Amino acid sequence: MSFRPFLHLDKGLFGRPNSPVRADLANVAGDYTYLTRGYYASLDAELEGALTIPSTTDALDAYVVAIAMEKAKQAGIPVPEYEIVTDRFPEPPMMAYPINPFSLSGELLLDAQALESRRKGLTYTGKYAVLAQRLPHDHRVDVVRLVLGRTATAEYQEFGARLFDVFRLPLMRVRVIVTLKAYQLSAIEPLPFKDLDEGERAVLESLGTWRA
Repeated sequence: MSFRPFLHLDKGLFGRPNSPVRADLANVAGDYTYLTRGYYASLDAELEGALTIPSTTDALDAYVVAIAMEKAKQAGIPVPEYEIVTDRFPEPPMMAYPINPFSLSGELLLDAQALESRRKGLTYTGKYAVLAQRLPHDHRVDVVRLVLGRTATAEYQEFGARLFDVFRLPLMRVRVIVTLKAYQLSAIEPLPFKDLDEGERAVLESLGTWRA
C-alpha cells in the first residue's frame, strides 16, 4: 500500500479566510525532500488531480535555501544579507548552507577558527558552493515549528502565517534570524509527522479529517 499521509481540509483551508492558500488535501508527512515518501505522496495526489499542498514544486523550492531566499524576498519577507561562495567567505558570524545534493543542514559559524575548520567540509574541498548568510552581532537564531502556519510560540504567529502563505508546506521547521529590527528567514527544514507533539497533532485534527 502506498504512503498516503493526507488530511482532508475542512472548507478548503484552516479558518483563515484571508489566506491565499487553497487546497482540498494537506500532505502532512512533514519531510518532502526530493525522492522521499513524502515527496512521492504529493506527486501521486497531483497525478490524481487533487488540489494538494505542498505541490512537488513547493517542496523543492522551500528546501533549496538559495531559492527560498529569493522567493521570500519577492513576497516581502525579510531575509539576511547573503552571498554564494566557494572559497572567499564573508567574515563570521554567519549561517552557512551547502549547495549540494547531499545535505540540507546549515551550520552556524561564529568566528574565524570555526570557519577554517569547516571550510573544506562545507564546500567538499571546493567542489560545491555555499550560501553564506551574514549575521549582525546582536542576532540570535531561533527554531520555530509550524503546523499549517500555526505555532505555539506567540511572537511568531504572524510571521509563521506569512511563511505558510508563501511556501505552502503544512509542516515546517524554520530557522529564524532575530535582530533588533526584524525576524529574518534563514532556512526551512523538514518537520516529520512522527516528531509532532500532542498539541501539534491536535491542531491538525481540528482543521480536517484523515483521508483513508
